[in-house]
Amino acid sequence: MVNKGIVAEVAGERLTVVFDRPEACGDCHNCMRGSDDCKKHTITLPGRARVGDMVEVEMDDSHVMAASALAYLIPLAGFLLGLAAGYLLRGALPFHPDLTMALCALAGTVIAYLAMRALDPRFSKGRWEPKIIRVIPAGEAAQAGAIRKTK
Repeated sequence: MVNKGIVAEVAGERLTVVFDRPEACGDCHNCMRGSDDCKKHTITLPGRARVGDMVEVEMDDSHVMAASALAYLIPLAGFLLGLAAGYLLRGALPFHPDLTMALCALAGTVIAYLAMRALDPRFSKGRWEPKIIRVIPAGEAAQAGAIRKTK
């Protein structure tokens, strides 16, 4: 998956790039890392460019699919494990059996989500991070945009 963005800030060899979010991203948000705006988002990644330059950023499609699968399957596994634990504990706790199962399922989901968030930096370092594949200087990017608009 290749996206084009504009460099908004340069700090040493770290660039802050602003993108229009493509619809194909769905609810993944992997490359957003804390951005609140779903229409535009900002990422910080290593590279060399100047403010205003357009950059092409690539994230391997297989990594996008794997990250999406993990983002959905790990909380689901936590839910199912919590539900199973609630089934086993339904008579041992002073709650209604259905409430015990629901609370344990919720707890399993929350624990799985928190574990996924805590382990994400360790497992995804470099592997699932977007990489700059091309830098288009600001003048050339503006000229190319003007040419495309007139056609």
